[in-house]
Amino acid sequence: MANKFKALSRQEHIKSIKLAAYSTPYPENSDDENRKIVETTCDSRNAFIRDRDRIVHSESFRRLQGKTQVYVSELSPIIRNRLTHTMEVWQISVSIARMLRANIHLTEAIAFGHDLGHTPFGHAGENALDNIMIESGLDGFSHNEQSVRVVSLLESKPNITLASGQKIDSKSKSVGLNLTYATREGIFKHTDRFKNDCKNKRMYNEYKGFSDGSIEAQIVNISDEIAQRTHDLQDVWMTGAIAREDIALIFSMSPDFFGDESFGIEKAGISSIVGNLINDVVNASLNNLNDSFDGDPRKKRFITYSEDGAIFSSQLEKLIKKAAILGDEVNQMNSRGRHIIHSLYDISLKDPYCVPNFIKDKFRLELRKKLNDPKGYEKISIKHNKDKRVICDYIASLTDKEAIDIFRSTLI
Repeated sequence: MANKFKALSRQEHIKSIKLAAYSTPYPENSDDENRKIVETTCDSRNAFIRDRDRIVHSESFRRLQGKTQVYVSELSPIIRNRLTHTMEVWQISVSIARMLRANIHLTEAIAFGHDLGHTPFGHAGENALDNIMIESGLDGFSHNEQSVRVVSLLESKPNITLASGQKIDSKSKSVGLNLTYATREGIFKHTDRFKNDCKNKRMYNEYKGFSDGSIEAQIVNISDEIAQRTHDLQDVWMTGAIAREDIALIFSMSPDFFGDESFGIEKAGISSIVGNLINDVVNASLNNLNDSFDGDPRKKRFITYSEDGAIFSSQLEKLIKKAAILGDEVNQMNSRGRHIIHSLYDISLKDPYCVPNFIKDKFRLELRKKLNDPKGYEKISIKHNKDKRVICDYIASLTDKEAIDIFRSTLI
């Protein structure tokens, strides 16, 4: 008797999903996926599901649980870290993508990968590495560019089945997770910094930094903002940095956006704020698309708040900045983080023997040979930009605790 049931194939799955005209289509064949190395297509998963799965199973993704969002997570187990923030961005992004009939699987891949390049100690760590790289004669550091570097170079290569006729050049650089162009571009463009403050001009040109990203990248961009400004607000309130009256004032300043509804700062209240902002983005974005979409989603920013939504979101950002980002507790944590990162970088340059062996293996051959001679103690320092970048990548990958422990064991 013939089998009654069978698995859903990749092609059947793709054809069953009805995307809006402005959404990113699923690649039909391996060439369309636009990976660094052309792979055979998977019989059961489409290209963006494969990207998503590779990101979720990566070491860099797991490390996010040990990296600061706003407050160091050791303060409380319910304070958000970079991983829980990523999960919240994913949830908001998927909610918006579903209602807009955008490509949910590409949206997921971008959302899960958007912060892989973040440093220990949050944005304070990012700013510290940016200044360090500039002072060291390099272009600087930005977490969205580092996230692309992680998935395109630093992460371990997955199990790849090459398309017919393809070969991997043993001398070529690593391809990291070998993700599709659409996912890599979306990760690069998940923040407006890709336009306004791009450090890596080669990356800017590769992903056409002068144009807005795909609809899915735009969705993750605004979802990141919503997650930051609502969930960070709740974390700030839990630490006692703001009072209920401060929140009430924000709501009273946006009567057209919230109407007569009353919102608390507890979980239910935050959920209501997130829901309102999601609905606002969906409605405003549909208006934008209906008014001016002409076949190219990258021509302009289509995924936006309404005017009232933008005002409310901006007010939330100002309140969080005043109460937390510029508050004593966060400033002290940020200062500690910056000091640790500067110290780790300086000691690594002056005495590269202290760097772990698996990092030394990434140095240029000339430096590796020198480090194999113990007589070089106190005589060898890192001077080449490529080796400095290896140290930058290493420090950026650390969790808060790893950075603190290395600082203590090396310098105290």
